Amino acid sequence: MPLLNIPEHMLLFLAGVGLLQGALLAVLLYFHPKSDRSVNGFLALFIFCISLPVLIPIAQQLFSWQAIIIVEPFTVLGGPFLYLYVRSFKEPITWRKAWPHLAIFPVFVGIACWSWVTVAHQYPPGKEVPEGALRHPLSFIPIMIRFSQRLLYYGLSLRALYLYQHSIRHLFSETSRINLRWVRYLVHGYLVLVLSTIICYIYIRQHPENLGIGILSAGALITIYIYLAAFKGIGQITLWQLMPERNKETLADTLEEAVNLEDDNLPGRVKRKTGLSDTRIQDIAGRILLILESEKLYQETELTLQQLADRLALPPHQLSQAINDGLNKNFYDLINQYRVEEAKRLLLNEANRNYTILSVGFEAGFNSKTTFNTVFKKFTGLTPTAYRDHQKQAALLA
Repeated sequence: MPLLNIPEHMLLFLAGVGLLQGALLAVLLYFHPKSDRSVNGFLALFIFCISLPVLIPIAQQLFSWQAIIIVEPFTVLGGPFLYLYVRSFKEPITWRKAWPHLAIFPVFVGIACWSWVTVAHQYPPGKEVPEGALRHPLSFIPIMIRFSQRLLYYGLSLRALYLYQHSIRHLFSETSRINLRWVRYLVHGYLVLVLSTIICYIYIRQHPENLGIGILSAGALITIYIYLAAFKGIGQITLWQLMPERNKETLADTLEEAVNLEDDNLPGRVKRKTGLSDTRIQDIAGRILLILESEKLYQETELTLQQLADRLALPPHQLSQAINDGLNKNFYDLINQYRVEEAKRLLLNEANRNYTILSVGFEAGFNSKTTFNTVFKKFTGLTPTAYRDHQKQAALLA
């Protein structure tokens, strides 16, 4: 059966290579020396699961079209593993947390058995999927459920990523080392794969004789995607790697509590009772401001909540509560506001007129020009260069 003038053995070869590279990349990602296995284990499983559709032409050609039914249940695991991967950045994932998201797999195994009995036995074995089987209502319903499940986990993964980005600002004053841009691309790329799969399915329903072409086209897109995912995943720095001395459960609890405290400060929200009195909160907040101003700790480029807590001999969760409830800020904004004020002072000091903008940023505690510009503009509405020029112009007019 020629497919776009591709002989059957060539189709099998390409599908086999696609499946093999997915498996090898998953293994490489998990066992790489730089890999955080508690996080990348889920990414490896995700890569392997989204590679499985390229197994369909192999199963179809070597056995019969009915073998596709056996492969299909494994494809529902891709979305859950992507979600667990993103969620594992913020908290340790135990099997107790994971199993509700994986429980759909035995359900689809049952659906596959049901499809085998009710649909597959109605048509004879062969290499081509019968048009009647492809358009059978009992085949259509599970496929629609799978597409809906994938879209659902795209949304859950996007939300988990947002929560993680939001939470790390309670621990770090500088977040460029935890660059999540590619993770965002990974999640949005998954949506592209899902939508392309839907398009392929619509095409195959209209042209069932071209099933191999549809699978091969989707496989080419998957190949590019998994290579990028594996390459970027290896170098992704995780929270656990940045703070290896901290207990994961304790760190996750500190993050969760800090986010909840910040949410309690939103308009219309009723504050929960906490362990610190208002007097104690104000006392700790005052100590925080005092040590920041007297010792200029904000000039330490990679200052963390834990380091500040150690300097004050206080538990991190108490420090976080004082910053959120007493100062109405998160740790990231508190430290960077001090850095911006220091940068403003340096920019307007005539003794520093020969300083470059980058030198001023470094002196204030920023570690890159990009971060300096972004944070400075957030607090002042102007870039450092524009701010200095504006102040000089205002001084001349005065």
